[in-house]
Amino acid sequence: ENLTDGTYTSSAKGCLSDVEVTVTVSGGKVSEVAIDASGETPELGGKAAETLAAQLTQTGSTAGVDAITGSTMTSEAIFTAMDACLAQAQ
Repeated sequence: ENLTDGTYTSSAKGCLSDVEVTVTVSGGKVSEVAIDASGETPELGGKAAETLAAQLTQTGSTAGVDAITGSTMTSEAIFTAMDACLAQAQ
């Protein structure tokens, strides 16, 4: 799948707050995923955001990426926002 280069941002409702995902596309694929889950619980949602940012950057999509145990709502919000960003880039 060929994505349009650019930066895309979307947010979705997490456990305590909106979680914002920013996806950078370069060369037609995901080069960076930044997740702002600062309104979530740091030790849960914050950790999930770090882990998932790395995984989603690597895979370039939410396919096959699992929710982080104990942070399901934050994870789901991240996946929803990530998918929305990818939809914008298509």
